[in-house]
Amino acid sequence: MKTFRKYQFGSKGAATTKINQLGVDEEGNPTHSHAIVHLGNLVEVEGTHDEEGNELTAPVMSSTYHLDVLWDGEPEPSWDAQMVWPNPNVLGVHTFGSSSAIREYISKAKELHPEFFPEPTEEELI
Repeated sequence: MKTFRKYQFGSKGAATTKINQLGVDEEGNPTHSHAIVHLGNLVEVEGTHDEEGNELTAPVMSSTYHLDVLWDGEPEPSWDAQMVWPNPNVLGVHTFGSSSAIREYISKAKELHPEFFPEPTEEELI
């Protein structure tokens, strides 16, 4: 079973150290079967541009470095302190293609953060 989780670190170096602890060979290649995507520092506030595409205001980037991991099995417990649960309504930055892993992620997010999944009002159901 694959398990999808999101993580944040104080820096790219801290993230790289944690990844390397999963195992690398003498050439620096991973010896584990987990898929890791470096998202980097995320955009917190979009920048603005004029009609010609010239930047008017620069985007505001997060001060933390982000990774997504598709674990081959259960998540590594030593990573729990860096695990984050962003609102799934803004999950669009990145997900993996495994529908079962995404279902498991959303299920766990609902368990831990029910406020992200409010019940629809009667008006919304109509």
